[in-house]
Amino acid sequence: MTAQALSYGPAFGPAILLPVTALLVVPLVIAARRAGSLAGAFVIVALWLRCIAGAYHLYLFKPLAAGLSGNALLSIAVTGFGLLFVVRPPNLALKWLLPVYALVLLALLSAGLNGDAAGGLNAAVKYAYMIVMLIAVFQALRCDPDAHFLSWAMVSFLPLLVFQALSLALNLPKGSEDGGGLVWIGGYNHEAAFSVALLTGFLVGCLARSAPRAPRVAFLLAATLGIFLAGYRTTILALAPLALAIFLIGLTMAVRRDQRAAMAAVAAVAGLMLASVAVLSYGDRFADLAAFLAHPGSLIKPPREFDLIERQIMSARPLIWSSYLYAWADATPLQHLFGLGPESWEGVFKVYPHNTLVGTLYELGWFGVAAMVMLWTVMAAAAASARGERLLLLAAHVSFFVLNMATMPFWQVEGLALYGLLCGYTIYSARAAIRPRPEPSRSFAEI
Repeated sequence: MTAQALSYGPAFGPAILLPVTALLVVPLVIAARRAGSLAGAFVIVALWLRCIAGAYHLYLFKPLAAGLSGNALLSIAVTGFGLLFVVRPPNLALKWLLPVYALVLLALLSAGLNGDAAGGLNAAVKYAYMIVMLIAVFQALRCDPDAHFLSWAMVSFLPLLVFQALSLALNLPKGSEDGGGLVWIGGYNHEAAFSVALLTGFLVGCLARSAPRAPRVAFLLAATLGIFLAGYRTTILALAPLALAIFLIGLTMAVRRDQRAAMAAVAAVAGLMLASVAVLSYGDRFADLAAFLAHPGSLIKPPREFDLIERQIMSARPLIWSSYLYAWADATPLQHLFGLGPESWEGVFKVYPHNTLVGTLYELGWFGVAAMVMLWTVMAAAAASARGERLLLLAAHVSFFVLNMATMPFWQVEGLALYGLLCGYTIYSARAAIRPRPEPSRSFAEI
């Protein structure tokens, strides 16, 4: 551990990172070879690269070329490979992608209006990464309707679990964001990105319906424990709807069809009891959230009016939101419509907005907020029309919405991977509800 590492929290050095990474490559290669399609293999490798990169943040977060960090270059490389070799051009015309394209166009337009072309390009690349992940998942499911590749995709999240276990074994915790305790994130930079990546893993485990039951349940339990050990309250809250859905589905599907109605009632009661236990166990950590929800309007006010106690509520979230909202309100009428430009907060504020709607309003204006809400609505509607896994997909979209209320998954590559995977699966399921199920391909070629 170096002095530089201390500014981020305890981090592993090359003596641990390199041999552990070499070992983790072995199951990755096996999983990619058994994915069944190029798109499936791409999803597995892309998720693994995102997870392993976080462990190397001391090296990859530094500028390496053209002012870009290694982290950014890796994301660009993954996106470029996906566009060139994985994505079939006709799939770029999927109607569900229209809100995403609207966000890209608004980002470029807002950047042009505010004289910051670089910010617009950065935003466009991020959305391109999400689009590539979405289409890759969609194409993989067309080759593999039973989602066998997602069973192997659980391997992609082993870096998170292994490095977190090592941080526990070596007693290398990190101070939590709210200063209220210690968290265990395996030498990664911050609990937000780490826990969002683990939430993606939990979603993969939920959707990997063809995986053997014992490994799947073990993986879901490990991911759940990992999220709690990471201690990021927003992700813990976001986990709840998805975890409750898979719990209810698991119990009801374990009995005969004629017994499922009764089991669903029992499962609902059991789920409420577990939720109550969780609230009692973690009530002190969410007390300030309850206080904010009781009177949310009282804490949206000019930043200078916040007293010392109010500045500490919810890790200063209301103060951050108010700072952005009042800065946007002081902008020009044109900026009210199109925002102050993508990533224009950098150099103005110390931290990012911590709320997707607040951040979108500041960066892309009212038109950006409309496009973002349209995207969420379109994908939720697709989940509602899905075949077979409607409850699970709706719960996953609720979880993602909750995540957006106190952090910004669209700002994190981990969050873009999460939403790309979820939307790709959702779109395939929605199409499957209205189209005949295709025959699985026996070759490695795409359909």
